[in-house]
Amino acid sequence: MRAPDPTEMHFARGRMLAWDPPAAPPDAPALLLLHGAACGSWVWAEGFGARLAAAGHAVFAPGFNRGTPDRPAGLADYAADARAAMAALQRRVVLLGHSLGGLVAQRLLDAPEVAGLALLASAPPEGLAWANWRLAMADPPLWRAVARMTEPGGTAAEATLLRRALFGPGMAEAVALHHLARMGAESRLALLEAQAPQPVPPAWGLGRPMVVFGGRRDPLVPPDAVVRTAAWHAAPFALLDGMGHAMMLDLGWEALADRLAGWLEETFR
Repeated sequence: MRAPDPTEMHFARGRMLAWDPPAAPPDAPALLLLHGAACGSWVWAEGFGARLAAAGHAVFAPGFNRGTPDRPAGLADYAADARAAMAALQRRVVLLGHSLGGLVAQRLLDAPEVAGLALLASAPPEGLAWANWRLAMADPPLWRAVARMTEPGGTAAEATLLRRALFGPGMAEAVALHHLARMGAESRLALLEAQAPQPVPPAWGLGRPMVVFGGRRDPLVPPDAVVRTAAWHAAPFALLDGMGHAMMLDLGWEALADRLAGWLEETFR
């Protein structure tokens, strides 16, 4: 059964997309999808959110308020956005975080509304400094392109490099450029804070189930960072072939969404 297109909801700190499932148990936790840097809730509306809703889950995707040039948002502000979204839903949630949104999700593990956590190419609890430095040493042109991707005026050469990092080799150029064109500014404060180790409690200590997915050739959050994240939380993980960092938009996202839906079914029903 096909899930409907998302509707837009307002909550105390902003807006979020909402997908109503065709049928879902009333006591099942909702899914709260937290996007990564330079993106918005639109990344989940390219099919991923609808796929999870079609599997029987109530799905919600808030956007982060990045603040103003005089007062840029930090990670604590993003966490406050997510907490406000959870408060508006008034039900248990499973957090699904991608990249920077995964770091925010991990900071919320001890929230009473959180029933569990799923991570996609998430920034690790140790922060991104080590992965960032290693990318700078291994591939300086890509490192510069990534550093500039949240700023206007990127070059065609930088777009080519970002396409290679964010998407697998099978992604059509026109589709990749379409997604890249939708990406925009990000809070420099949030990006700076994400470099440092984070106040992330281990999921096993809280009794919260978790699963971690990463790309086997992701240059932004490399496989060893995915493994360390899973080890910190004592969580199962999977390294996926043929997908770039933006895996919810990449070729094969349907299989990833179905795999995630299977974990949710096994864990919460």
